[in-house]
Amino acid sequence: MNKNGTKKRHHFMRLLARLPLGVLYLLSDIAYPIVYYVIRYRRKLVRENLECSFPEKDKQEILRIEKAFYRNLCDVFIEAFKCLNISDQEMQRRVEILNCELPERLAAEGKNIFMLLGHLGCWEWYQEVCMRYNKPKKGGEIYKHIENRYFASLMHELRSRWNTTQIEAKQTVRTLLKWNADGEPFLCGFIQDQRPDTKPKDAITFLNQRTCFAPGAEEIARKVNAELVYLDVEKPSRGHYKLTFTEMKPSEEDCGSPYPLSRTFWRLMEKTIQRQPEIWLWSHNRWSRRTHS
Repeated sequence: MNKNGTKKRHHFMRLLARLPLGVLYLLSDIAYPIVYYVIRYRRKLVRENLECSFPEKDKQEILRIEKAFYRNLCDVFIEAFKCLNISDQEMQRRVEILNCELPERLAAEGKNIFMLLGHLGCWEWYQEVCMRYNKPKKGGEIYKHIENRYFASLMHELRSRWNTTQIEAKQTVRTLLKWNADGEPFLCGFIQDQRPDTKPKDAITFLNQRTCFAPGAEEIARKVNAELVYLDVEKPSRGHYKLTFTEMKPSEEDCGSPYPLSRTFWRLMEKTIQRQPEIWLWSHNRWSRRTHS
């Protein structure tokens, strides 16, 4: 698409984003039956993921979670899109953040902070955490390159509202090594629940299944004097999130692993998902070669 076409589409999206969230949620309500019943977006995969993760749940409960997941998925797109036009006051009202003393304390100790989180709720809103503490001053977010120029430009624009630095995944190590050399503590967010792109270095029993993972954040943390913290997510009601900075304390069992903090992340996220399963991204194919524990 040429530059003028991209600008026109962006302008239209900005105008649409000016609608109140209550109106946009009506669009989400309209989209839900289309996505679930007509398009049937990845329904077979979602059902299989749920049944294998919760073998103790009956069919009715699995169906309830499945439908709630698709409603949540439609809301996530609306909420991410709303980042193009949402006030600081509304974000403060909709996103509650607890235990900001943790990054403050770590920064005061001269440590960098890696905030680990999963695809829970509208993760695009979670950059709001950088608005709620005084230090560290510098913040970053890792992202993967998007081939489509329009969507790449759109995502960059909606994420730029928080003035955090967007770090392309391939540049992560180089960028964070430079930041560490500058001597000013920073916080960087890592979404850690993707399926590994490269040969996995470890695996854990997660949601009743053997789950391979790449401990990239933990490996980089060792190089840049970074402390890993977990961001716990709750969705008390539609359009409202409660985020909690949580210390990561490996169990005795995980301390025997080369990657105890990565294992701790998966155990903490498992508890988060079990508490509110419908807000996790079940449509991702994390278990392409499925084995049960």
